[in-house]
Amino acid sequence: MRGWSPNGASGRGGGIRSRGLSRAPGSRSSGWWSRPGCSGWPSCSSRSSGSEVAAASVGDSSPMADHRPGTGPATALAIRDPVPWRDMVEIVQTAEQTGYKALFLPESTGREAFSTLAALARHTEVLRLGTGVVTIVARPLPTTVMAAATVDQISGGRLVLGLGTGPTGPGALSRLRTFVDLARGALAGEPIEMPDGTRFTLAIDPPSTPIPIWLAALNPKAMRLAGEIADGVLLNWCSPERVAFARERVHEGAEAAGRDPAAVTVGVYVRACVGQEPEPTLAALRAAAGQYASYPAYRRQFEAMGLGDESRRAAEAFAAADIDRVPEELVRAVCVLGDTPQAIAAFKAYREAGADLPVVYPVPLRDPRSSILGTLFALAPHPAVEPWDATGRGPSLNPFGSSPPTTTG
Repeated sequence: MRGWSPNGASGRGGGIRSRGLSRAPGSRSSGWWSRPGCSGWPSCSSRSSGSEVAAASVGDSSPMADHRPGTGPATALAIRDPVPWRDMVEIVQTAEQTGYKALFLPESTGREAFSTLAALARHTEVLRLGTGVVTIVARPLPTTVMAAATVDQISGGRLVLGLGTGPTGPGALSRLRTFVDLARGALAGEPIEMPDGTRFTLAIDPPSTPIPIWLAALNPKAMRLAGEIADGVLLNWCSPERVAFARERVHEGAEAAGRDPAAVTVGVYVRACVGQEPEPTLAALRAAAGQYASYPAYRRQFEAMGLGDESRRAAEAFAAADIDRVPEELVRAVCVLGDTPQAIAAFKAYREAGADLPVVYPVPLRDPRSSILGTLFALAPHPAVEPWDATGRGPSLNPFGSSPPTTTG
């Protein structure tokens, strides 16, 4: 029986453990997308994708490996903006068709993450589906476990459970450690004991292979914790240099826990707006950077990156609703903009710094669908090879026909 004490430490049979896991993170010798027992990349789904392009070996130990001809390292997509559902489905299906490995869905005040991923599972075949992230304070632990098991079952084993602390402060990482420990146990079918003494056991068949658990991390302690207990880490608003720093901290945590550092995938959200007109692009990225600079945790990260003055001015500009005063230097340090060759070079810098999985996070302009798809195509592992149909929608891979995308923002 796993217990959860009010101070955040967990144990068995009433005992308290100060550190470590009673159950180790899943070993992923065949890459972050592979789960033991899978016969192909990247899901354990028994459903056929109907396409040879989706089939691949899982024998390569590199988290970036892709065995399909003519494709490069792994790339994922994140989308949170409240685009219409029809556009959301189209964007996600297009990402799958153009070679993106995973979708991460941040959760804030828009669509609920688990139900959205469950719905998108029915519109996709092989795309990994991740919460990116849900906080441990947003739901009771049993609710998170039930939701994760349900989405994993519906999707045929494609869920990645991304977790974050929510509010920071004393004890936040201890509570996250305990939450991960108990969630792993519950997802394995073990009974767990809740803070009020009640017991919980997952009543549906647990996943046949462990659901990967990833942690959001902004500071060195969180990065080390991810290395100790998680299958992956999600970084956010980082320069390539910050990614290199984070990877070192993740490796320190893994080695301290006696784990292979290669078992922990380093992912990073990269805000991007590619192939659009320069002025509206810079304005959109300034607004996004200014908003995050106003959050203390992100401001501290910017300061650690040597961008303290820029982030202070960005926060002041955002508070004054004067985004033109958000320093361009801050935007260019942590975002990707420009034309396709420039964007590809920028993502290469993130990979070379140690990112196993750069996550394209499109920042939309006034026409969200067009600008998101433009960025998605610019950085897609596969080129667009089929003409768009006469309706302007459909299964083909080029939403702009023979003409380049145009901005309306």
